[in-house]
Amino acid sequence: MLAACILTAAQQKSDSQKDAAKESEEIYTVGGDVKPPKIIHYVEPAPSEQETYVEGVVRIAAVINMDGTPSDLHVVKGLNDSEDKLALDALRQWRFAPGTKGGHAVRVKINVEINFHLL
Repeated sequence: MLAACILTAAQQKSDSQKDAAKESEEIYTVGGDVKPPKIIHYVEPAPSEQETYVEGVVRIAAVINMDGTPSDLHVVKGLNDSEDKLALDALRQWRFAPGTKGGHAVRVKINVEINFHLL
């Protein structure tokens, strides 16, 4: 009987660890109980030679991890290869206060717009 109780406790601990791991891997979208991440460190894209002739927005989809780092970046709407790369490089350096669900940090999918203006 004691062995069965120990096994059951070990299984419960393992199950709760699996649940926590599953929640940490799940990606949420903002809304309802899911609060958006907040920018705490922003980096401007480096200027390019073409930037003086290009104006517009690069829209990037990203996942903000529980540690506030962006990952899974991909351009949703771009300008050109050069500006798209500059926008991605800049966004990789941004840091966020993570999004939350029920007061706990979670991975959240967001869209970020990086503007390029004529100089």
